[in-house]
Amino acid sequence: MWKQKQQNLKKRMKKPKVLHNFYKSYAWLAARELKIMSVNGLCERCGQVGIEVHHKERLTVENVYDSSISLNQENLELLCRDCHNKEHKRFSKEVGFDEDGNLINPENPK
Repeated sequence: MWKQKQQNLKKRMKKPKVLHNFYKSYAWLAARELKIMSVNGLCERCGQVGIEVHHKERLTVENVYDSSISLNQENLELLCRDCHNKEHKRFSKEVGFDEDGNLINPENPK
């Protein structure tokens, strides 16, 4: 039963192929590098070394080809790992499980 729940969780958390391909594209790598350079490599929230370029408006399979969302520098924010994890509520007490033991996504509770 536990193994099945782990497999289900992996399937739900797997990034759609279109998003995976976007994050490997030249356009994304260039936009990412531009954002990093424009803020001198520092987290825009706490000033530590930034490593994650975050989309303020969440990137989805529906909007990935809309460059005003996916590549727009105004929609990007350089964050350190801690701030990025806080943004997505990773490792927080707000994350929970439903009655079947499935992870509840705090960004999209059902």
